Amino acid sequence: MQCPRCDKVMTPVRPDEVEAQQCPQCEGHWLEGEDLRRLESTVNVRLFEWRKLPSEELQTRELACPRCEPRQVMKKVRSERDQHVLLDVCERCHGVWLDGGELRAIQEMGFVAALTDAVRFITQD
Repeated sequence: MQCPRCDKVMTPVRPDEVEAQQCPQCEGHWLEGEDLRRLESTVNVRLFEWRKLPSEELQTRELACPRCEPRQVMKKVRSERDQHVLLDVCERCHGVWLDGGELRAIQEMGFVAALTDAVRFITQD
């Protein structure tokens, strides 16, 4: 399968035991089915959150689904876990493209943010 961002051949990878395809050049990930939900359920708390996300300009460029023929333009959707992550979702096959750095951004949370979430959870009525 070709990368929708840079058209290089992607290789199979298994982040957190989920099957995905990764581009060796831009390091983006292609996920299918419920794999994104499984990955989003993994939260790694870090003392310092270090995120390297693509520019807003790059994230907003139209991408075609690498799975569907004829090529289907994917819909842009903000991640529920991180509003800075703009996912590309194919409405036909339900595949999801994550640009390089976006997978890490939705799986990691800084210590302060994790502590804030814990306090918010404890103080809910």
